[in-house]
Parts: sequence; structure tokens; C-alpha cells
Amino acid sequence: MRATRRSRETTMSRRILWTISLLAAALTAQPPVSRAATVGSRDAAVRRQFLAAMDRVEFGAPDTPDPPALVHYPLYEYLVAARLQRDLAAAPGRTTDARVASFLDAHAHEPVTYTLRRDWLLSLAARGRWGTFLPLAASSADPRVACDRLAGRIASGKDPEDLPAQAIARWLEPRAQPAECDPVFAWLQRRGDLTEDLRELRVRGALDAGNPQLALQFAARLPAARAAPLRLWARLLESPQPTLESIAADPHRAAPAAAIAAGFDLLSRRDGRAAMSLLPRLLDRPGLPPALRPRLQLSAALGAAYDRDADALAAFARVPPTDIDAMAGEWRVRAALWNGDFAQALAAIDALPPAVAAEPRWQYWRARAVAATAGAAAARPLYAKIAQRRDFYGYLAADRLRRPYRLHARLTPIDRRILGRLAADPGLIRARELYFCGMVERATLEWRYALRDADAATFVQAARLAAAWGWYERSIIALKQADDWDDLRLRYPRPYRRAVVAASRMARVPPDWLFAVMRQESLYQPDALSPADARGLMQLQPRTAVAIARRWHLRRPTPAQLMSPPVALDLGAAYLRDLLDRFDGQLALGLAAYNAGPAAVERWLPDQPMPADVWIENIPYRETRAYVQHIVEHIVAFAWTRGAPPPRLARLLREVRPPPSFAARRRANSRSFQ
Repeated sequence: MRATRRSRETTMSRRILWTISLLAAALTAQPPVSRAATVGSRDAAVRRQFLAAMDRVEFGAPDTPDPPALVHYPLYEYLVAARLQRDLAAAPGRTTDARVASFLDAHAHEPVTYTLRRDWLLSLAARGRWGTFLPLAASSADPRVACDRLAGRIASGKDPEDLPAQAIARWLEPRAQPAECDPVFAWLQRRGDLTEDLRELRVRGALDAGNPQLALQFAARLPAARAAPLRLWARLLESPQPTLESIAADPHRAAPAAAIAAGFDLLSRRDGRAAMSLLPRLLDRPGLPPALRPRLQLSAALGAAYDRDADALAAFARVPPTDIDAMAGEWRVRAALWNGDFAQALAAIDALPPAVAAEPRWQYWRARAVAATAGAAAARPLYAKIAQRRDFYGYLAADRLRRPYRLHARLTPIDRRILGRLAADPGLIRARELYFCGMVERATLEWRYALRDADAATFVQAARLAAAWGWYERSIIALKQADDWDDLRLRYPRPYRRAVVAASRMARVPPDWLFAVMRQESLYQPDALSPADARGLMQLQPRTAVAIARRWHLRRPTPAQLMSPPVALDLGAAYLRDLLDRFDGQLALGLAAYNAGPAAVERWLPDQPMPADVWIENIPYRETRAYVQHIVEHIVAFAWTRGAPPPRLARLLREVRPPPSFAARRRANSRSFQ
């Protein structure tokens, strides 16, 4: 008992020291130079000990005695958990089970137990220890554990009436299931529960989820006659145009209406012109279900709008008004704007649901349409309603009125009482240390758990704390959770300044533009990694980064080097400069190309010059449209944070026109087809 008490007293003393360091950082609001920056060399030394011990676990090296500083380090439990996971994989058994159970009991519900608990449950199931497994697995949402839970109930003879229904529900999931489900599905098969009707329902579920490959796997167990229309449906999702062409060429070929609709929707998004040319033949099919006609007409109209086709407005006019939902109504407005028909745009805005029409986006476009149809004086009060806003449409409206932008900026006050409580919270101390050790996912879990019941005032002070650590992503998210948007200095930090300035000079791109792209791309996370393998602060794919380095005579980066801020910023700035030059210096086009790729932007170029706001509104990809708008908003905010007059959107976003080189190429291509 005496040793235990001494250990607790030492731990408490260490916690007080960590608390003081956290609180000092938050009050001074001086973020560390790097993620590994620390209050003192002693802290850095114990972090190195912790990381070295974790590396020994990961690479299978023998453990060494833990020095006292490491034992009392806030993350020591993570090292213990890692060793338990290693032992569970190498030597599972009752002794290891008892050690794991003791650890989980001592740290119940804490984030340090999450992966250890899952691994232990999977190990118990693999060893058939159902008596221990089943009570512990009841609350797990992990798909593998869920399958093992069903298998355990089957194996242990616990077969209540709802067990077959639960197993069938898992079998019907429209996605591939883990291997742990195989014994459950085999049990259903032996029982004769997997009827042809259920198998067809499973295939349809996969098709509805847009997964034709999985649907074809499921359809292999169906009789040929029953599988044929479902296979056709899968082909419509895999190759919509040739499959629809074959259906249109044979009016008497049987095809499910839902399959035709799904394939035509897909084709309309990919190639609106091809869909429009196919539409008459599909509508002429004998026995066409009445509900399918407006569905196809609406898909064709949307495809034409995505392609910025002049026939889009006429296509929308052929759709019954009752079949035009809010999303389609918005694209009808966009089609009218692209074609310069402000009277139709106004009518389409009036037809939107009231809640949608009241959004700042459509308030702005209502004002633009009124100005074009009834004059500037009639539009002035409409612009004034949204010119007070700190967003893209508010700035556009203020430009129309020649008024200054209203940024509504204010500093959030420091609440030392809340800040002190947060700095002393063991979970936030662990979150900070995990972040500094580069374990960002685990740090995020600790942060979320510590603040799971936080109110708005607490989130604001937590944002200050995270910003002081240099964890800007978490700081900005905390402000969002607090619904506090006005502290622009906290929302728009300027880290990596030297690297940004150097990249700006090299590529001749304003620093504010680089800060804005960095904030939007990665939220300042130097090790950000996207599902598409885009990496680092500027989210460049390795292949793109190598090509940029070659063009700019920079050192060829490895994928790991893209996580280095100076490397990422140099290459990102160079890429943005390349795109701006490719599109004749037009910021809207360059930003859209950074997000969607230059080939997509070339497809979206207008034949004639048009206002930038109209072009941006008609970007077919919602993500890219929002990306351009948000970065322009960020540029305005970053200028304010350095005390400069905010740049006007009217100057940033020039009239959009095809670059001279592209216009010449387009004319040459046009002549070649004549």
C-alpha cells in the first residue's frame, strides 16, 4: 500500500507540472515552433523514452526496464496497452486474458482501451471463449465483433427467436462482410433460411447501394432467369451508355424500370449530351411505366445543366413542376444564369421551397436577377439584406453596393477559470502529449472524450488551448462546436510563416493565397493524408508533386517528404502558379483546377466571357464550387488578420474567359470537324 500511495503522489506531482505547462502555453497563446516542441528538455526526454519503448513493441524488440519518469508519464498507460496487445497476439491464454481484463477494468471507457478491447474480443472469439466473450461484446459496434457475437450465440446454443432474423439482417447488408460472418452465413444456409427471394433482395440491395461488382457476386447463386434482369442492372451501372444504347435499339427487350432509371441517372452525370440524345428513344419504349417518364426527363435536364448546355432550360420546361425537387430547382436557376436569362432565373428562384430560397446564395441571385430585369434601384434593398454577411455572397453583395465588407471580428475573452480546469484535465493532458508524439488519431479520441459534455464556453477556451499547442485543426473545430465564428485571429492562424513567405517569393503567389489554400486543404495538418493519397499541408499526390518538382527544378520529393511543411508549401505554391499561368492568371479557374484538376476546368470553360460569380455558381462539382468560394473568403480574412485592407472580390475574381491558347485550340478543333 505504501508503494502504491507513493506512486499516486508522484503521479499527482507530475500532473501538476503538466497542468502548469499547459496553462502557461494557453495564457501566453504562443504556439510551439513544431509539434514536438516542449516546455522543457525534461519533457522532451521522457517523450523520447516513450516513443522508443513504443517502437520496441512495434518491431518486436525486447522490453527494457522503464525508468521512473516514463512510469509517471501521462501516456504510460498507452505503452502498457501496446504491450498487452502484443502479448495477446503472440501468446493468448488465460494469464494474458486476466492481465487484459484487469487493465480494461482499471481504465473502463477511457480511449486507451478502445483498440485493446476490440483485439481482445476478437481473440476470445477466435479461441471460442464464448462465455467470456458474449457479455463483453454486447455493446461493440465493430462489424467483426458483431459477426463474432452472432457466431458465439449460435455456437453456445443461445438461439432465441430473433437470432435468425439478426443473422439475415447482417447477410442482407449491401457491402462485403468480414470473414467472421462466414460461419453465421453457413449456419443460415444449413437451416434453409436463404431463400431465392432473400437472395434477390440481397442483390437488389447491393444495386441500390451502387455496388454492381458485389451485386454480381450475390447474383451467382440465383437461377439464370431470375438473375438476368439483375445482371442487366449491374451492367447499366458499370457501362451505362452502351447498355442503354442496346436497350433503346430493342424496344421489346425487358429491362427493370429502376435499372433504366439508375443507369440513365449515371449517364446524365457523366455525359449530359449523350443522355439527351438517348432520351427520345427511351421514352418511346412500349409499356414505359408512367412514373419513369418524368424521372428520365429530369435526369436529362440535370445532365444538360451540369454540362452547361444551352438546351437545359428547355429540358427543365418539359419536366412536370411537381417532379422538380429542391436540388433540381437550384440547377434550373443555374442553367438560367449560365444562359443569361435572368427573367427565367427569377422565376426559378420563386419556385424554390421557401427555406431554400431564403438561403444567402439565392437571396444574392434574386438581387442579381432583379437588377437585370427591374434595375439597380430595385435590387439595392435586396443586396443590403445580405451585404452585412461575412461570406462569399455577402462580399459579392457589398461589392454591388460599393460598401465596405463587414467582418464582425472580435477576440474571444480568456476565461482563466475554465482554462485552468481544462489544463488540469487528465484527458486533455494525454491529448496534448499524444499530439506532440505524432499520434494524432489517438489524441483526437482523447480530446473528444474529455470534451464529450462540454458547453459552448468550454469549447471556446479549449480552442485557445489547442491553438497554443499548435493543433489548429482541433482549435478551429472547437470554435465551430461552440458556434463561435467571430474570433478571426483564432480561426485564421498563420503558422509556418517563414516557409510560406519563401514559397510565395519563389512562385510569385501572394502569401495570403497560400495560407488560404493550406487552411482549406489540410486545416494546417502537416501529416494530413486523404483517401486519394493526397499528402501534407497542400494535399499533393506523390505523382503530381514529382512532376511539379521536375518542372521547377526542385528536389524530387518522396511521399514522406510531402509531410514536411517547407517541401509541401514550395511544391503547392509552384503548382498553384502553374495553374494560374495555364488559365491566364484567373484566380477562380486556378483554384478550381487545384481542387478538380485542370482537365475538368477546361471542360467547364465558357465559349464567351462571363461574370466570375455566374461561372463559379455553375461549377458542376459541389465540392469544387464550395472550395473556390471558401478560399476566397479565407483570403479576405487573412488580409484582415495582418491589418491590411481586405481585397475586394470584384478584383480577385475577374471576368472568366477561355485563355488565349485554349481559345485558339478550341477554334482549331471546331474547324477540323466542319
